[in-house]
This record gives sequence, C-alpha cells and structure tokens, in this order.
Amino acid sequence: MNMQKNWYISFCLAGISLLPYMTTLGRSIHRPIDYGLPAIKVRWLGNTHYEELRSTHLEKDALFSTYDAVHFKKNQLPAGSISFRSAPHKMVSTKILKEQIEQLIAEVRKHKKRYTHFITLQDKNFNRKQAYGFLVVRFKKFPFVVKLFIETPHSFVHPDSKGFEPIFFFYMGGGINRHLLGFTRIKNLAHINKKLKENENWASLIKTPRKWFWLPEDPNWIEIEGENVDDEGKAYTVIPGTYAIIADAITSNQSFSIKNAKHRKKALKLCNYLDLYVDPHIDNFMIEEGTGKIALIDTEHFPSLVGFKEKKFISSYFDWYMKLMYKCAENLFFCSKESAKKTHRKKSELALPREQ
Repeated sequence: MNMQKNWYISFCLAGISLLPYMTTLGRSIHRPIDYGLPAIKVRWLGNTHYEELRSTHLEKDALFSTYDAVHFKKNQLPAGSISFRSAPHKMVSTKILKEQIEQLIAEVRKHKKRYTHFITLQDKNFNRKQAYGFLVVRFKKFPFVVKLFIETPHSFVHPDSKGFEPIFFFYMGGGINRHLLGFTRIKNLAHINKKLKENENWASLIKTPRKWFWLPEDPNWIEIEGENVDDEGKAYTVIPGTYAIIADAITSNQSFSIKNAKHRKKALKLCNYLDLYVDPHIDNFMIEEGTGKIALIDTEHFPSLVGFKEKKFISSYFDWYMKLMYKCAENLFFCSKESAKKTHRKKSELALPREQ
C-alpha cells in the first residue's frame, strides 16, 4: 500500500514539475506563426471578435464531436415534477429547480462565495473572479446535485485559467476541457448502465444516479471553427456557453478508500469490465446508504479525458498511475507535428456514438 501511495505522490510531483512547461500555452511573439498547425477560432455566436489558439495537441473529435445536440435535447430536465431517489413518493417541481439554478448563475456572475439555495461541493476547476469553469453544488432543500459549466471564448482557449487539472486534460485529451467533457456524462451513463445489465453480478452490485441536462434562458452560445484539425481541414460547431447537469445526490455511509485492498480490487475490476469508460479514481465509488450497493458517481467519458483510443487493462493503481504518467509525458515531450497528425487520424474504438 505504501508503494501505491508513494507512486500517487510521485505522479502529483511530476505534474507540478511540468507545470512551468504546461502553462506556456502561447507561442513566442518572436516566433513566426505556423499556419499549418491545428487551430481553433472561438467567439460568441453572432460576434465578429474571436479568440484563437494554435497547437499540435488540438484534435477534431475532442473539440467537435462531444456536443451532440440531438442527445442533449432528448435528455433535458423534463417539465412537471421529478421524484426523490431515496423517497420516490416525494416530488419537486422542476420549475422550482430551474428558478433556483437561474439564481445560482446570477450569484456566480456577481462573484459571490456563498449561494442562497446551494452548498458548494467542489470549485477547484472554477475561476470565481472571472465567473467561469466547473462548479459542483448541492441544493439545500432537495436531494439533487448541480454540476454547472460556464465557458467563454477567452477561457476556452486558456485552459490554464481554470486550475491545475484542466492543463493536463488539454494536453492529454486533444484540447478537451471540463465543459466539453460534461456533454459526455449522460451518454456515457447510458452506455455504463447497458453494460452493467449484461452482467448479473455487476447489475446486482452497482447503482448509478439519474442525470438530466439543463439550459438557462440565455445559454450564451459559443461558435467554434477549426482549421487543420483533420485531413478535411475545416470543422465547425456551436455549443452552449452555460449549461448544467442535475443528478441525484447519493447518500453514503462509507466511501471507498485507497488504503482498503478490497476497495481497490473491486474498483479496478469494475473499471476493467467497463473498458475504463469510467475514471478509476477511488473517490468515484461509495457505498449507498439504505441499499448497501456501490454507487458510481462520476460518469464523464474517461477515454476522452485522457485521450485513450484503445482498450486498456489496469492491473493495479500503480499500473494506472504509470499509464497516465506515460501518456502525459508522451503528449508533452514527444508530440511533433507529424506524430500529432498520425495520432489525430487514428479513430478511437472507445468513442461514444452520436444520436440520430
């Protein structure tokens, strides 16, 4: 166990040591612009001013395939009422939930640290001063969690403005960010649930939360244009600049621990069965109060997050950390323009399908 813990610390220290290089996203002003590099131009829909980023790390699938408008619309928070997970006889009007989230956004834009209807659960990837990034909160009166995603054209091309982790995601995942990854959470959840149903043992052990997308009255649409991102050259998409995911809050009486050998073994066995479509991070698993089943919390598409395009098997957490370190180093130090093109052309066998 000490070895596992030491390697986790080593991974973190390695990341910190790479930070000076990783945060240098821009090119020197004295260096001529290479117009053959993959590039994106990002602006508010209908606006003429755009933010631009050129990098060998930009990939078409990461930037232009994660948002699926048909899927997003099908999975929006319904009108009417929704039941509580732990007490199905109790209901809440979705109109109330929407009104409180709208107020949350207003308070976020006023740079408030505390919110009227919510308790903050996570804000490490959120820039409070600029009011953008990824914020996780829980309703004070209702058993639901809100994952709020806010992006601007400027923040989209500056992953270093939203904390430490987004820099890793950018380099490892082809320019991916939390905002784009959020679009994969419900589609990947459906894939996970389908896979679990195919195995009676896992189906009897695992529970997942319900999730819905939500759009504010003014989602501030963002337009993204791509150049040199694949053999076709051009790419285009429009995504909501602000949206949220509403999910069941899971009440737990025991979290998984990296110090517990049974927990580590169970988590890795499940992740391998799911072809690493879920993040093996030990905090992603807990025992649900009342059912005694393992609750799987985070369902963003892990292969998209770290840029895996082939199935992998993880034998231990040591093995997992090594694979991540290797992938990060490979992308940072050995990603020439030609090798990047070869990587970008490679189709992922782990990609989530688009809905028709």
